[in-house]
Amino acid sequence: MVMDSVQLSPERLGAERLRQRPKSGDAGRPGGRGAATPAGPMILCLFLTLTACGVSRQAVEDEMRAPPDEEVSQATSSAPMPWLEQPAGLWQRDFSGSPRPGAGLPASGIPAQLETGTRIRVHDLFDRWTFPDSVTGGRGRHWAEITDQCREGIELDYVLSAEQWSSPQVREQYHRKVSALIEHIGAVLLADFEDRLEGREREYFLRALKTLAWQESRWQHYLTYGGRFFVIVSGGSYNKLDDWGITQIARSSFDPQDLLNTNFFDSRGYCSISAGLYYGFMEYYFCYLEAREHPDNGPGLFNRIVGAYNRYSSGYSASCFRLADDPGYRSYQIRAMGGFKERFIDRPWREAMGESP
Repeated sequence: MVMDSVQLSPERLGAERLRQRPKSGDAGRPGGRGAATPAGPMILCLFLTLTACGVSRQAVEDEMRAPPDEEVSQATSSAPMPWLEQPAGLWQRDFSGSPRPGAGLPASGIPAQLETGTRIRVHDLFDRWTFPDSVTGGRGRHWAEITDQCREGIELDYVLSAEQWSSPQVREQYHRKVSALIEHIGAVLLADFEDRLEGREREYFLRALKTLAWQESRWQHYLTYGGRFFVIVSGGSYNKLDDWGITQIARSSFDPQDLLNTNFFDSRGYCSISAGLYYGFMEYYFCYLEAREHPDNGPGLFNRIVGAYNRYSSGYSASCFRLADDPGYRSYQIRAMGGFKERFIDRPWREAMGESP
């Protein structure tokens, strides 16, 4: 049974979820954005944790998945991507008022203590580190070192070490700050694009923004360790150059030569948690406008919200039903949409902020 009525509240959807237990999406998502294959019911699976813990001491040149078939590649690259036409000034604004380190960051060079992790060079573009939980506090495995290139962009209010993260009070405060930042950026984004959403539709959309950021990274962006700064990356995405930051912006498609979101990466938007939120939310907004008009989704707000995430996470379709023929990619879509659906209903960030469920 598919939840496709605008009248279904999240509470009623929760009862539906008991009959269709979904599982969460992957941390990294495929690149490319596109349209469509034949419709079919969306299948929901068991829960799968977003990020894995632990670290291998073996350096691996390429942890990415094998590319999907040609049908997927064609679909994910065929649709327009209106977010690419937007000026960098939109996400380069100061949304948080957070202090930034500027020239006070350390000189380049990797301190010896960072060698407790595994470092590999990704297509001679950036260093991807894999750290154990003792370094990250269990916030994710894969991180890109950004110290030298992000001196003016890092928002220190959102940077925590593993030691700081170990405090329940600090974690709760962090989640409250990120929640407030998401709400602020979501409201600014809608105002930037003429406030086209109203009432219950606006409420659902803004809730979907929190869901998206939780699904993609559990609201994580930065790590500091050994006097250096890092941003979370996917490490295991279909995309050869990883997905970056709190909303997991794709840097390339299945081919490392096929760069994506160059406007964001050329402006070093990944340096800023605020920029990562705005850009990811802007991309999702355009995906939502597409899902809003997709006939498969009908009038149901929930179907539109999930269909928009199908487009955002897989690039395949803005329908909440349409899945790829490629078995691996189809399975990815099912996990991603299932996880998004569950988190939209359950709102796990409330517990992280110390609120009652």
